[in-house]
Amino acid sequence: MSDMEDKIRTPRQERSIRTREAIVQAAMKQFSDKGFHQTNTKQIAAAAGVSTGSFYSYFVDKRAVFIEVLKNYGTDLLARIDASMSEINFLTIDRSELIMHLVDTLLISHEAFIGYHRELTIMYHSDEEIKQLMDAQYEAGRIRTLEYLQMGQDELKTEDMEAASVIVFETVSAIVDVISFSQQRIATERLKSELVHMIVSYLYK
Repeated sequence: MSDMEDKIRTPRQERSIRTREAIVQAAMKQFSDKGFHQTNTKQIAAAAGVSTGSFYSYFVDKRAVFIEVLKNYGTDLLARIDASMSEINFLTIDRSELIMHLVDTLLISHEAFIGYHRELTIMYHSDEEIKQLMDAQYEAGRIRTLEYLQMGQDELKTEDMEAASVIVFETVSAIVDVISFSQQRIATERLKSELVHMIVSYLYK
């Protein structure tokens, strides 16, 4: 551990916690708007309304705050999915409505991270720690998908739910990314409708 890392503050008081959170939020916006390599710690500190020295009280460098944003991204995404899915009754909901509900939840969750997502794609291939964190987040998503499939397992066609959870998670994630981050000549509702139809046909009897 470096001398600078030894000096990093772990916020305990409410004001310090708010300051650290302001830095994280400002960093996400800067990374989203300008990109990781075009953003510096001075810009992040100014956007957060703190001094550069204060920034270094909480983070060793901009990469450290980028990683913190990534951790928040994963936590927030799973929390949004859980909150959304807790609103529905798995015993009574139509399966097409269930999958559409999940797709819509993922689309809403992506809205705040559109610019940041572009940087994640770049950093995934250039930073091993970030790659490992992203891989862990994807695995958490696959596991959560498996848990949801198990709630309605009596209606499933497949006998290999673990493999099916990977297929469903990766397929839904890919199309949600296409809708969220790419210009499409086909309307979003048409893409969503076909995605839901494909998943329901694949999964359920």
